[in-house]
Amino acid sequence: METATDRLRAIARRVVDEALARGQLRGALLAGSAGRGDADAWADVDLLLYVDELPPEGTLEEIRAAVGGVGPVHNERDENYDGSDFYVDGVSVQAVYSRVAEVERRIEQRLVELEDLEAPWQTGARGLLEGLVLHDDGVVERWRERFREFPEPLRRALIELHWRDLFPLWHYVDSLEARDCEPFRLEMLVDGMLRLLGVLAALNRVYYSRFHLKRVGDLVAEFAVAPADLKPRLDALPTLPPREAADELGALAAETRALVRAELPDLELPFRHPPGTRQQALR
Repeated sequence: METATDRLRAIARRVVDEALARGQLRGALLAGSAGRGDADAWADVDLLLYVDELPPEGTLEEIRAAVGGVGPVHNERDENYDGSDFYVDGVSVQAVYSRVAEVERRIEQRLVELEDLEAPWQTGARGLLEGLVLHDDGVVERWRERFREFPEPLRRALIELHWRDLFPLWHYVDSLEARDCEPFRLEMLVDGMLRLLGVLAALNRVYYSRFHLKRVGDLVAEFAVAPADLKPRLDALPTLPPREAADELGALAAETRALVRAELPDLELPFRHPPGTRQQALR
């Protein structure tokens, strides 16, 4: 019986075949769940085509027509990328040509220069490591080797980045309730959860992006170092009363900080207000 993964991979291979018929590819990678092999009924085809120079304008439209696609829903092209979204047999397909030189520049920018780390580039890093290679002259494997290294300066920079704006919800929870700030309280609760996941991911040298985060259980399962019962505690946080949720977030923050300091004792992770403290109202 054909699975969702089988169906999406077959479509991706058809697109790659048509791309190869129209010019040289350095590499082709199927990212996302179809690349990993766990696609479901909501999945799409996320296909990356790596070239030295972009093909002539209209190439993606030719490919779309050749595979029986309809659309496009969206087209975008600049000097480094040419992308198109369309549908094949009811499946959403995103096909993007990317210049190899630009991909390598961005890899250097993040892994070595440690620039623009707040952008959701780690989604692409995970996609590159987990994806299905459909064509490669060696460039994709070379990039994979770079990302597998997870340099120590990058690890430290990401830990500090995610920790930096952690809001001490435990300290302000009473004043937020008194001031009718429930949307903001919930925002800071979720933001805190995502920031702690970011710190732990970096500590464990796992690429992580909070943008459109899915499969949290699989992510947490990759952590060799983490607070006890992390996943059920995160799942429970939004269901707890405000004070309990804030205190549990503080407990997770303190445990996460202790784990980082045990491995990286010279790395400063200050609390604006330590867990267990409360803002005092004027008397």
